[in-house]
Amino acid sequence: MLIKNLTITNSRGDFITFGQSFRLTDDFELSGLSATVNHTESTSDGSTYQNTVLNNKDFEVPFLIYKTITESWWIEEKRNEAYKVFNPKANPFRLDIETKAGEQYYLHANLEGAPSFPNGFDNSNHSWQKGLLQFSSNDPYFYTKNEIKVDIALWIGAFEFPLEIPEEGIEMGYRSPSLIVNVLNEGQESTGMMIRFKALGTLKSPSLVNVNSYESLKINTEMKAGDIIEISTYKRRKRVTLIRNGEDTNIFNLLDLSSTFLQLDLGDNLFRYDAVTGLDNLEVSMTFTPRLLGV
Repeated sequence: MLIKNLTITNSRGDFITFGQSFRLTDDFELSGLSATVNHTESTSDGSTYQNTVLNNKDFEVPFLIYKTITESWWIEEKRNEAYKVFNPKANPFRLDIETKAGEQYYLHANLEGAPSFPNGFDNSNHSWQKGLLQFSSNDPYFYTKNEIKVDIALWIGAFEFPLEIPEEGIEMGYRSPSLIVNVLNEGQESTGMMIRFKALGTLKSPSLVNVNSYESLKINTEMKAGDIIEISTYKRRKRVTLIRNGEDTNIFNLLDLSSTFLQLDLGDNLFRYDAVTGLDNLEVSMTFTPRLLGV
């Protein structure tokens, strides 16, 4: 991967963008991902394959601090800036990457220590200072920077200017006619998503069903006009939240016991929405970020 720009941001919001005072070295590389293949012993020759687990992505970010002004304190000040931003107590970090082809990705990782400066603070070097960051990512995937949003049920506006109202009236909007939508996952691995139920009026127990697998996700509650329920099905980030009158409430306990935290397989995924009552008052959308093994 040929990297044009890299910005590393800690959990406190502090960040450093490489390209001016801080610069990446030519040997910086983020490719490569190892995996553990699990087998069980067999009574016959060989063994039986069980599964494959991706290992943590361990990588280094070698960089240079360039002295862009003549004052002697410049590099020392930039070292202090690096210590502040690249503080392992501020884990996790987000690395935003732009390639020379113009594609944008990000990944999350944890610093395994403070920045190191292999050649120390060399006063004889008047131009640059070497530095090194060591990361380990327990989520080894890259993610595309822009989320993909898919609407299943929504009202589509039919109102535009200049406006001339005929005697028989005018249609202000119309309901999207399909109860089923195809969500295309063009990533390199299955992924979770954010499901959003929005109530335009009173409805009861909204649900979403995977047409291919018959897996479903259902919330056993009554929604009022303006209510929004957001369900995150991402691994390690599962949650169910009701947003009513601007306030967030955890309603994980209202998840139907037969529910599955729906995932997006590679390729096509067909989903159908439903509600016990008030189906026409329900708007449904899904957002997700494709996961990539490498870029």
